[in-house]
Amino acid sequence: MPKSIITKKIPPLTPAQMEEIFMDRLADLIVRLLDYHYEQKEKEKQSNNQNEYEKPNTGQ
Repeated sequence: MPKSIITKKIPPLTPAQMEEIFMDRLADLIVRLLDYHYEQKEKEKQSNNQNEYEKPNTGQ
């Protein structure tokens, strides 16, 4: 017969605790999305700058 796993009972969360957890996760998600958006803009700038250096100077 398999041994039963002893588990700790976690007390249920109050609505205020659930709201706090939700708000923390939402804030974390927003920060991650802003960071990602900023990184993408920086990569695009670097790519555009690199393309500027690679263009031959034919205007002169």
